Amino acid sequence: MSQNAPLILLLTIDEVMKVTGYKSRSTIYRLMHQNRCPPPVVIGGGRVRWRASEIEHWLQALPTQTYP
Repeated sequence: MSQNAPLILLLTIDEVMKVTGYKSRSTIYRLMHQNRCPPPVVIGGGRVRWRASEIEHWLQALPTQTYP
């Protein structure tokens, strides 16, 4: 890896749940299947991870709640 290459952090489903505040894995997968959450990447051996940058971008793009 080049010294200038950005580090890509990969999150487990448990870490995605912690970051987002969702309490169940099924909610994350449901959002993913509805194209409302970034999909994971397959890293081999039946394991999947989410790119931290994609999760961060997704969370930042969520609409904010406004109050009258």
